[in-house]
Amino acid sequence: MLAVLEIKWSGIALEEWWRNEQFWLIGGTSAHLAAVLQGLLKVIAGIEISFTLTSKSAGDDPDDDFADLYIIKWTALMIPPITIMITNLIAIAVGVSRTIYETIPQWSRLLGGVFFSFWVLAHLYPFAKGLMGRRGRTPTIVFVWSGLIAITISLLWVAIDPPSGSSEIGGSFQFP
Repeated sequence: MLAVLEIKWSGIALEEWWRNEQFWLIGGTSAHLAAVLQGLLKVIAGIEISFTLTSKSAGDDPDDDFADLYIIKWTALMIPPITIMITNLIAIAVGVSRTIYETIPQWSRLLGGVFFSFWVLAHLYPFAKGLMGRRGRTPTIVFVWSGLIAITISLLWVAIDPPSGSSEIGGSFQFP
């Protein structure tokens, strides 16, 4: 409802609004987060981080108008959005498996969770598309770190909020 009012008041098209939403989610999970951490380091510890802007060189194909968009260099700013994507995919898989294997399935709870996970994944789609590029040249270490962080977040969630029916940390799981 708020989105409809925002579109009506601003006078922009729905597609422009959607692209703006995607831009802010991607920026908020990567560059804005890094800027806040950099600001905190500067204020609290007095550490100043400097960087230089570099221009992109054209790609392999001189006829491709968008060749410079496919050139992506690895940076640590890629890890948080990828972690969010992996965590949402894990959440969908866990939600579906929980609903299927429950004695009394709660389909409305599943649909709500899957809807919001897909909403986040739809916002991050341009990032994922750009990450894959033309030839999928993203370094493996980006996916390894993102996967490890996503698994850690998932395990912490289970430890903090164990499945229903158990009050122990980690639920009723026991090593053999």
